[in-house]
Amino acid sequence: MVAVKSGAAEKFVSAPPDGVFLFLVFGSDAGMVRERALTIVSKRVDDRRDPFQFVEMSGDAVSADPLALLDEANTTPLFGGRRAILVETGAKSVIPAVTSLISAPPAACTVVLTAGALKRDAPLRKLVEGAKQGAGIECQPDTEHDLHALIDRTLREAGLVAGPEARGLLLAALGEDRLMSRGELTKLALYMHGREHVEAADVEAIVAHASGVASDRVVTAAFGGEVGATLESYFAQGGDPGAILFGAMRYAVALHRARLAMEREGGRTDAGVTVLMRAGFGFMHRALLEEHLKRWTSARLGALVEPLRVAQTRARANAGVALMEAEKALWEVAKAARR
Repeated sequence: MVAVKSGAAEKFVSAPPDGVFLFLVFGSDAGMVRERALTIVSKRVDDRRDPFQFVEMSGDAVSADPLALLDEANTTPLFGGRRAILVETGAKSVIPAVTSLISAPPAACTVVLTAGALKRDAPLRKLVEGAKQGAGIECQPDTEHDLHALIDRTLREAGLVAGPEARGLLLAALGEDRLMSRGELTKLALYMHGREHVEAADVEAIVAHASGVASDRVVTAAFGGEVGATLESYFAQGGDPGAILFGAMRYAVALHRARLAMEREGGRTDAGVTVLMRAGFGFMHRALLEEHLKRWTSARLGALVEPLRVAQTRARANAGVALMEAEKALWEVAKAARR
C-alpha cells in the first residue's frame, strides 16, 4: 500500500519501486500529471517511442471492455523486453478493469493510470493505493518555490541569466500547468539564442499568457485611476482574473522601466513612450501613455510589483478567491493612481 504525497512525488517517480507495477497519477495540474506519468513509463521501458513497448489506451475503451486492459498488459512485446501501458481515465469507471489487473498482475508490464483531482475516498484512488503492488501519486500545482527551481534549472541548462523584472514576469506567467510552463521556458530559450541575459522585454515578447488587449485595457484604466465599470464589464463577459493580475504586473513593470528611461532623459516623456510601445502597449493612445508616465513616479511603481505578485500567487493557489484578489488588486492600483 503506497500513497505518495505531492511533496515526495518528484523523487518517487524518478526511481519507481521495483515491487510496484500499477501507478495512479492524479491531480488538478494536467501537465504535471502527464509529465510524471511519462517519467514512470520512461523508467520502465527502454524506448517509449517503440509502439511494441509502450501503448496508450483511453479510459472509455477500457471501461467498455474491461478485459482489454488485462489482455494488453499480458501481451509480450514482439522483440521481448519490458512493456508499459498508460490509461487516461475519464468520466467512465475503469474500476472493473483495474480490479481484474490487481487480481492477476502481469509479469513484465507497468500500468500507469492518470486522473484529475481525486479525494482521499475516491474509489479508484482507494483501490490502487490499497493494492499490494499499487501506488497513488498526488500532483499539486507548482508552488512558488517549485517555479523558482524550474526557472533556475531551465535557464541554467540554456546558459541564460534572468534579471529581477524578467523573473517576476516569469513567475506571474507560469505555474498553471507544468507542461505549458516547460514549453514556454523552452520557447524563451530558443528566442534568446545568441544572447545570455533575459530582460523583462524578452519575456513580454515571447512568453504566452492569457492577458490580451481586452485585459490590458482594464489594467491601463486602473493605472489611470478608473476601474469600476471597465472591470465589471470584463468579468461579466467571462474575463479571466489571472489575466488581469498578470497584466497588471506586466504593465507595472513596463511603466516602471519607461519612467526610469524618462528620468534618465531629463523628464522627456517620448523616451518613456518608446519603451512602452516596444513592450507591446502600442495599441494605447500616445496621450494616455504620456498621462500615465506623468502620473506615476518610479518609486511608486516599484512598490506596486510585490503586492501584485502576492495577489497573483494567492489567486493561483485558490481559484475560489481569484476574482476577489483581482478586483482588490485593481482597486488598489486605481486608488494609488488617484493620489
